[in-house]
Parts: sequence; C-alpha cells; structure tokens
Amino acid sequence: MQGDISHLTGILRPSPEVAAKLRHSANYGAAESVAPGIRRILAGNAKDYTGPGTNTYVVGEDRVFIIDPGPACDAHIAAVMRAVDGRPVDGILVTHTHADHSPAAGALRMLTGARTYGFGALSADILALTDEDVDADFVPDVKLAHGHSVGTGAWRIDAVHTPGHFPNHLCYLLPHTGVLFSGDHVMGWSTTVVVPPLGDLADYLRSLSLLEGLGAGLMLPSHGPEVADPVGRIRTVREHRLMRHAQVADCLRRGLRRPSDIVAVIYDGLTPRLITAAEGCVRAHIELIDRQTEGEAATAKAATLATCHAGT
Repeated sequence: MQGDISHLTGILRPSPEVAAKLRHSANYGAAESVAPGIRRILAGNAKDYTGPGTNTYVVGEDRVFIIDPGPACDAHIAAVMRAVDGRPVDGILVTHTHADHSPAAGALRMLTGARTYGFGALSADILALTDEDVDADFVPDVKLAHGHSVGTGAWRIDAVHTPGHFPNHLCYLLPHTGVLFSGDHVMGWSTTVVVPPLGDLADYLRSLSLLEGLGAGLMLPSHGPEVADPVGRIRTVREHRLMRHAQVADCLRRGLRRPSDIVAVIYDGLTPRLITAAEGCVRAHIELIDRQTEGEAATAKAATLATCHAGT
C-alpha cells in the first residue's frame, strides 16, 4: 500500500522522541545567528505541538523586524529585546494566531513602538467552531494579504498567504536572499497538523506547492531547526501527507471510518494529546476523500449525460 517509504524514515519517527532530543540540546533565550542579519531566539514553551519551542526571529542590521513574537512569556520577551539590542524595530510580523505565536506581540509593541503586521484576526463565528489554542485578542495594526511587502532593499519581506494549517497563516520571504520564514506550514522537526474545521488538507497541499515554487534557498520554521534544502523538505512533507492519505483511503475501503480506529492502525508512538491531533488529521483526510469522491461522481454523471445527449 505504501510503496517504498525508506526515504521517509526520519519524518516517520514519533515526534515526542524527536522533540525530546531537540529540547536536550536547546539553548533557550540565546540569540543564535542562523543567516547573515538574522538571529533566532527560542522560547521555552516546549510542548507536544511545539517541539523544542517557538522560534522568534530578529531580522535586519541597523534596523530590524521581529518575525513570530511567540508566547507572552516575560523571559522570552526580555530575550527578544536583548537581541534587538536598542535598534529601531520597523515591524512585528505574525505568521498566525495560534497561542504560541502571537501573544508576545502586544508587549513587544509597547516596548519598541513598532506596528504589528498579520493577515488578520479570525471572526467570532470561526473561533466558536474550535477548541484549539487560539490568540483571539491579537488584531494587527496593519493587515497583510498575499503579495504585500514590508521593508525595502535587501530587507524587503514579502507576505505569502498559506492557509491549510490555519486560515490566517502567512509565510514570509526575503526575496533578495531567498530566505523563507515558513511558520507552522512546514516545520523543521515534525510534520504539521491539519485539523478541521480551521485546517483544510486541500488548502494545505496547494500552499505547499506555492511555497515550493518560491525556490527558497533557506527555510527558517517557527519550530525546529533551519532547513538547508527547502524544496526537498517541502516535497518530503507532501509525500508523507499523500502517504497518509493513501493509508486513510485504504482504511475506509476496509470499513474503518472512526478516526480513532484509523489512528490506531496507521500511527504509533504518540502521546495522548498527539493522538487527538492525529485523529484531527485523519478527519481532514476523510473530508478530502469525501469531496474527491463526490467530485468524481459528479464528473461521471456529467459525462453520462453528455453521452446520452450526443446519442439523441
């Protein structure tokens, strides 16, 4: 059913195992240079979903941007300000409003006087559909849409709207250097959860293709280490997701429909919270399979009607 998946060995390792190793070597609160003019500060909010924690990036030289401010943790905020080191901050950019990404924006805004940027808040109607950890309070000073830019010259940052993991998710690209800040859409330590109703697998796969087409030379995710081969990582993540899609489809053909039953067959080594996340991912696969089946049925019906009309 799966074919040859030996090249996916690393990505198939249980994420709690990977996270534990990353936490052991983590340097929390230190500003680490990951590329010329880019420093990464790791927040101490390690959890099942966040791996070693949230990466906040300080980007620029004489003037800087802050990308993904992270959790509202005093120690992390102080570490980010040390990395800023008194330089003017031209903007605080949020990838999305999960609670491990945007809550520190308010405090950093007060400390720096910088405006906040993001795709925009989710409506109360959408928030009512989920029990995910969402920062409902963050509203950006400046709303960004796909293709909008902030900054100039070598430090121009382009916004790339990438729904799928989360509706208001943005990635950020430095077009002059080919550095991609991939947020949660593509991570450096694990695959990304796609959980309905806020997550949508078809959107997720389309967004992967969009990011692949950017041809970035370095990817800096919001969780986990930097990725030196962004296109390779994106393709591996897509292949993994399509492999899971085939596994779920096979379970459905065998009469398994409950996500918990399917998770028990195709996953192992997960913590209780990650089992819940895996069940959500399975729901996303089932939703897409149902839509694909409905689309195929509609296409077949249309073709039959066209043939009948042609024969009259």
